[in-house]
Amino acid sequence: MTLDRSLSLVTAILLTIILGLGGYIVVDGTRQQLEAAKADEMQATALLLTSSMAQSASLSATHADRIAKDPLVLNLMKQGDRDGLTSLLKPTYDALASEAGVNMLHFHTSDIKSFLRVQDPKNFGQDLSTIRPMILAANRSHILQKGLEVGLAGLSLRAVAPMLEGETLVGTVEVGVDLKALLEIAKSASGADYALFLSPAMTGITPKDSTVKAEGAGLAIESATDTALFQKLYDRRAIGLSREPTSAMVELDDHRYGTFAQPLLDYSGRMIGTIFIVRDFSTIESGFLRSIAMAAIIAAVGGIFVFSIVTVVLRAVLIRPLADLVDHAETLASGKIEGVSSESSGHGDLRRLRDAIDRLSAGNMGADSKAHHGDAP
Repeated sequence: MTLDRSLSLVTAILLTIILGLGGYIVVDGTRQQLEAAKADEMQATALLLTSSMAQSASLSATHADRIAKDPLVLNLMKQGDRDGLTSLLKPTYDALASEAGVNMLHFHTSDIKSFLRVQDPKNFGQDLSTIRPMILAANRSHILQKGLEVGLAGLSLRAVAPMLEGETLVGTVEVGVDLKALLEIAKSASGADYALFLSPAMTGITPKDSTVKAEGAGLAIESATDTALFQKLYDRRAIGLSREPTSAMVELDDHRYGTFAQPLLDYSGRMIGTIFIVRDFSTIESGFLRSIAMAAIIAAVGGIFVFSIVTVVLRAVLIRPLADLVDHAETLASGKIEGVSSESSGHGDLRRLRDAIDRLSAGNMGADSKAHHGDAP
C-alpha cells in the first residue's frame, strides 16, 4: 500500500473513532439529561395532584368547621329540624359544588347515624358506625378529621368536623369533594392522565362501575381521566401496588408513556391503593431521535469535509514533497545528473534530507571518479 493510501486510511479511521466516541458521549449525556428531565416532570406532575388534594382537603375542613360552628346550624341540628337545615344550607351547598367541586354535605347524629345529606335529603337514617371510621374518630375525639376515606359510595376526599355545644357533642358534619373533578383539573394543568386505584383486599370494598375486575390481590379503578388507557395498562400488568414512588416507561399502541406510581393513603395513613400517572412522551422521544439523526448527518458531512481538508494538506505538505524527493533520489541513483533539479521544496526537514541525499550522491560520485582514475594505466 502506498504512503498516501496508508495515511488516508489511518486518517479516516482516526476521524471515525473520534467522531464516533464524541457522538456517543454527547448522545449518552443528552439521553441521561432527557431521562432525568422526564423523571422530574413526572414527579412534578404527581406533586400537582397531591398538592391539589391537600388544598381541597384543607378547604373542605375549613368549610366543615365553619358550618359546624354556625349557631343557626347547631340550633337546627339540636332540634332535629331536617327540613330547616336543608333550606338553610342548600344555597351554600350549591355554591360549594359550583366553585369548589364539593359533592357532599352530610350531617350525622351523635350516635353516628346519617341525619341529612343536603345533596340527597331523602336518603338518611343509615348506621355509619361500622363503615365510616373517619366519622367515628371525629365523634369520639371531638377533633376535626380530613383526608381520603372509602365509603359505600366509593373513595372521597372528606373533612368531618364535630358540632359542639360547650363540651357536649351535638353531631358531626361532613364536607366531601369530587375526586374526578380534581383529576380533571390536574390533567388540564399538566397534560398528564391520572387514575386512583383501590385495593379491594385492603379496603374490603370494590368501587362501583369499576371497569377492572378486582380478583384476589387485584386493583380496581376508582377514578380516572382516561379509563380506556388505564384499562389497557392494567391488562398489560403495568399497574400494581407500590409502597414507594416508582417510575417507568411503557410502550403502548405506538406511543411511549412515562408512568409514575405512588401509594394512595387514607386519612389515617393506611395504604388503600395506588395513584397512577401517565404522560405521553412520544413527541419528546421522536424529537430526540430526530436530533440524533440530524447530529449523525452533520457529523458525517463534517467528517467528510475534515477528511478532505486533512488529505489535501497532507498531500501538499508531506506526500507530494516526499514523492518529489523520491524522484530526485531515484534520478541520482540512475546517474542521470543532467535531469536533476537543484531546487528544493517542502518542509525544512525534507529540504535537509534532500541536501543530505545530494551530498551523499556527490561523495559517492567523487569516490567512483577516484577509483576510476586509480585503475587507469
